[in-house]
Amino acid sequence: MKALSDSHLCIIGTGLMGASLALALRGKVRHLHGIDPDPSGAPYFDTFSSALHSLYNADVIVLAAPIRAILSLLPQVGALAAAGALVTDLGSVKAPIIAAMDQLPPRVQAVGGHPMCGKELSGARAADPTLYRGCTYVLCAAQRTSQAALAFMSDLVRAIGAQPLQLDAAAHDKAVAHISHLPYLLSAALVLTAAEVDDERLWQLAASGFRDTSRLASSEVSMMGDVVTGNRAALLSALARYMAQIARLQALLASEDDSALRAALEQARQARQAWLAYRERQSL
Repeated sequence: MKALSDSHLCIIGTGLMGASLALALRGKVRHLHGIDPDPSGAPYFDTFSSALHSLYNADVIVLAAPIRAILSLLPQVGALAAAGALVTDLGSVKAPIIAAMDQLPPRVQAVGGHPMCGKELSGARAADPTLYRGCTYVLCAAQRTSQAALAFMSDLVRAIGAQPLQLDAAAHDKAVAHISHLPYLLSAALVLTAAEVDDERLWQLAASGFRDTSRLASSEVSMMGDVVTGNRAALLSALARYMAQIARLQALLASEDDSALRAALEQARQARQAWLAYRERQSL
């Protein structure tokens, strides 16, 4: 494969993630090309087109779209990509995408990707060249993925300031069900629960605690709807674990055993502090 600095990248999808990737890669690749039905993404790219024929010249094709769109695009991209081209994606569910990548023509390389970052905002106007900086960027190999393709993607990930982590698709989907997809559903449930209270003063009282814990409910539904249904089995398992913890806390609260309740809350506090300490060590 060519070196990153000599590569032509085509990014399909110029929303938050695609446009942020383009901004982060400016000056690090030979050429960037964007494809998106929304022309508002155009300013972030050297050239802009809505025609898939531009894929013929691409060394690397990045699918930065909702999961269902990625699954729909992969066969088209495989048919149009040049021999030796590398296809990757930014989708947050990997098993169905890797399965689809396994069906690409043998002349095409593929690496599944998922950067562990984002915002509740969407669209090219929310793009940020530092969005990927410091994040873990998961790379998942398909059946025919070469070491050269993985090495190239690792170079790209480091070039945008992220840290590559190789995982198989099933392990990835189980992990993100607990730490990414479950929090989205919990945030949505929190807002729906508050909205059921027939008292407008509730919204006057809501402050930073509610704002912070409800942030993910503002995420784009067209994207997150694909995410939660695309990772249905792993997410249902994560939800069952969470509901068991809620039932445990509910029982402790109802029992009026304050010491046991405080012990459970302290266990949670210590687990979160251990995670924060881990993140701090990783950033050194």
